[in-house]
Amino acid sequence: MILTLILIIAAAFAFMEFVAWSNHKYVMHGFLWPLHKDHHLTDIAGKPVLQKNDLFFLIYAIPAIVLIIWGFSAGNPYMISAGAGITLYGITYFIFHDVVYHHRLPFFRNPKNSYVKAIIKAHDAHHRPKNRTDFNNFGLLVFSKRYFN
Repeated sequence: MILTLILIIAAAFAFMEFVAWSNHKYVMHGFLWPLHKDHHLTDIAGKPVLQKNDLFFLIYAIPAIVLIIWGFSAGNPYMISAGAGITLYGITYFIFHDVVYHHRLPFFRNPKNSYVKAIIKAHDAHHRPKNRTDFNNFGLLVFSKRYFN
């Protein structure tokens, strides 16, 4: 049973990369662009403490919270594990996106790890498009290997 729960956590974590990619591409850069736009403008105008874009954490946090609370209430460890996987992805996203890339906290200013450097290059490419339709790299942890060079 422990192995099954660990696999559910890992599967939920991995699935969240697809969810993040698809939401970022089709929702944030689609009909909810007015909420996400300030995230791209702050690269030019300076970084406010909070952005409208920060509201998107609710899209990810609410399902995780519901799964964990409902799982504990129902005594269902599978739901708790799924919620834990989503939560772990959220923590990972916050660390790599907000802390490492956007420096919203004063940590990890000069990473040495080649994978972390590749994440930064891929996200740089996303934040510096030629025009609004030229955005690439909508995910966080999965991207072209060309960014490792």
